[in-house]
Amino acid sequence: MNSDNPKILILCNDFPPINSIGADRPYSWFIYFKDYDLYPVVITKNWIESGNSRFKTILPKREEEVTPQGTIIRAKKIMTPSLWMTSVFGMRLSLIRRFFTLIEKLLGFNISLFDQHREIYKEAFKYLDNNNIELVISTGEPFILFKYGSKLKKKYKIKWVADYRDGWYLNHVTSIKKNSLIKLIRSVELKAEKKYIKNADLITTIDPILADRLETFTKIKTKYVYNGFWNHITCRKTTKQNQNKLILNHTGTLTNGQRIEVLLDVLVYLKEIDKISKYSIELNLVGLEYFPDQMERVKKYKEKLKGILVTTPRLKKEEANKMNLRADYLINFTDENYTAIYAKTYNYIACGKPILVIPGDNGLLDDIVTEHNLGTILNTAREIEDFITNPDVDFKPDPKNLEFFTRRNQTKIMSEIIKTQLINYDQT
Repeated sequence: MNSDNPKILILCNDFPPINSIGADRPYSWFIYFKDYDLYPVVITKNWIESGNSRFKTILPKREEEVTPQGTIIRAKKIMTPSLWMTSVFGMRLSLIRRFFTLIEKLLGFNISLFDQHREIYKEAFKYLDNNNIELVISTGEPFILFKYGSKLKKKYKIKWVADYRDGWYLNHVTSIKKNSLIKLIRSVELKAEKKYIKNADLITTIDPILADRLETFTKIKTKYVYNGFWNHITCRKTTKQNQNKLILNHTGTLTNGQRIEVLLDVLVYLKEIDKISKYSIELNLVGLEYFPDQMERVKKYKEKLKGILVTTPRLKKEEANKMNLRADYLINFTDENYTAIYAKTYNYIACGKPILVIPGDNGLLDDIVTEHNLGTILNTAREIEDFITNPDVDFKPDPKNLEFFTRRNQTKIMSEIIKTQLINYDQT
């Protein structure tokens, strides 16, 4: 890679070795920008491997690494009240820790004591003092990185892209909560979003629906770049693996708006009338035990569906992919309050297994599944019942359509946006 290529500064909280959905998007830019003549410089936290633990550990020292792909600067740990509570008491005082986390959301934009990401800005500031940068990308959440992007743009007169992996004020989760503290936090965040986002040269996000909402909300040009899936996790098998047993998998978390109970109620009914048994069907909720609140939702079904309903702890990506490879169908429960595409959907596509959409969203997900023949859509309890008792999906995806959703290809799209609209890239 030519280090004389335009340098792109990427500010992100999550980045490998941390295992999170939020890390994959900036990591894909770091890996593939070099293929499109861009030099990435990532500034993130100094994470260490935390395995399947609920705790995420940050080292108290700064590190810098120059690789064939680009440069990584890992900022040292900053001790804030919530981080101190976690380090001392772990999860035992979770309510108090959550309280301090909320306080940080309220005060972090104005008081450095409550800003656990301020070292990222300090490192960016130092780097820009000594290096030429064409463009800054802040990817959120955390959306305080947008504050840093805005400040760097104003100080150094460079272009800034605000990358939304989810909505901020438009967030689907916080928007449906009604308590007074959440309302206060949202009012603070709305004020901060309006203050900083107006300085962005461009907004990028994860799909066309959120792009339209953000452009209407911010009045700033917005482009979408799908998250996609990693080329190397592809585990494509298009034939049914289990001739005498139907295996269904759902991987990862559930939101309160995802209607898993529709499927579970149908399974209970079919078991009661002796149409299914543990020998004919298996439903795996992979990684759900990592989320206690969501486990409470399925607790009452565990006994009723003994031998059929299986839950697991959080698994490493490789282990989860193996379980998905064993499955016949992969489930995507839609959320009436969420219109974007879940990251798990792209991993499902990579596995090459048919996707069950329960229920249809009458929007982007339905369109993608239908246009690319990625699975089937079940809207009602009767449709679920008919499918369970006679599972037949015509699944013949076009490899070219699947290739479109790889992270390499989506990074190509991101690089084209950067070079054609932001930095006046000279190919000579």
